[in-house]
Amino acid sequence: MSIPKNSSPILIASSVVGETEAIAQAIENGRILTIGGRHAFRGNLSGKDVLLLITGPGMVNTAQALGAAIEYIRPSLIIQCGCAGIFGQTTGRIGDIGIAERETDIHTGIEPLNPMDILPTPLPFPLLETDNGPVTNTYPIDKDIIAKAFTLLQNLNSDGARVFKGPFITVSTITATDERAEKLYTAFNPIMESMEGSAAAHVALHYRIPFLEIRAASNIVGRRDRNSWDLPLSFKNNALAVMHLIKYIDIPGWMEP
Repeated sequence: MSIPKNSSPILIASSVVGETEAIAQAIENGRILTIGGRHAFRGNLSGKDVLLLITGPGMVNTAQALGAAIEYIRPSLIIQCGCAGIFGQTTGRIGDIGIAERETDIHTGIEPLNPMDILPTPLPFPLLETDNGPVTNTYPIDKDIIAKAFTLLQNLNSDGARVFKGPFITVSTITATDERAEKLYTAFNPIMESMEGSAAAHVALHYRIPFLEIRAASNIVGRRDRNSWDLPLSFKNNALAVMHLIKYIDIPGWMEP
């Protein structure tokens, strides 16, 4: 899968302004747009045409915003980005950067028969039919895009932040206990949880647009302690990672096996 050059913009989507404020400040010749009732900003970043879209938090906002943007102007690539919780079982730390290898919507499915089980079982019918088969609640992401993005981010200068790749999960309720975090990690082996990723992956697959999800950890998934969160560091590293990728995204062969 390759990105057409000089055709349509790279769409960078985040849920809130702070996650991509540094990206907006770096965009040259930018102009403010309203697309589907959402704030957007289009201009040049490292010589690339980019469209920065603020979707609002959660899956419903994300699906509506991305759908409107794609109908407005079809992007060459969607980069979903922002902050996320990182699972401590990965040895990840706040500020570290994650790349999603797949996205799972953990709240869509059938109520479990066992009342002690907190997680639903998958639906017996697909939510989406793709070229590679049906999707219930786990969305695949192109392996070549992931591999090349992971390689490029190894050279990111982000004050010691490490780069991980692995499964992500999308939640509608932020995990707030260590017990639930352990159950989620046992069930899905995720590196990060967010509130938008599955919706973005679904829309990208539906429209057959290349997709990449990058996030920087703002907190450790588990017992909720806002005093331990570091949103400024997460926002900073998220923006650094996205801008680094945009800078090198069309080097020859970056998305070929």
